[in-house]
Amino acid sequence: MIRQVILAAGMIALTMTASMQPASAAPTRHAAHLIGCNESGPVKPGYYNPICNDGAWTVTKLHWSRWSASARGSGKFYTNTCVPDCQHGKVRLYDVDLSAWRVRAGHYARLSYRFPHRKPHGFSRSWTISYYSGRWHGKVV
Repeated sequence: MIRQVILAAGMIALTMTASMQPASAAPTRHAAHLIGCNESGPVKPGYYNPICNDGAWTVTKLHWSRWSASARGSGKFYTNTCVPDCQHGKVRLYDVDLSAWRVRAGHYARLSYRFPHRKPHGFSRSWTISYYSGRWHGKVV
């Protein structure tokens, strides 16, 4: 009798454990994140700057159309043509498209900028930066 109770309890525990497992045995993949001054975590950031500077070249008002193994978004590239000592700088916003890909250790390791219309003076129409050795490399703005 005791043996039957133990066997029944074991079967109930086994059934409960199996019912709590997800239907798919595939591992859950977490979204990558952007490393930078305002690291995004696994969420789509509303603004982004790969380095900590005065914020003059931050992408703001970001909207993401894709965020998985690769990411695509668009926003406004913020510039301020004034040096820190001036009182009246020229703040300008330029439309910009961002693409991020090549996930390594949970973060995107490539990031490209592209200006679909006007571009800031002295900037290329598009460029790509790479993350390795703990920092971004390339034309980091």
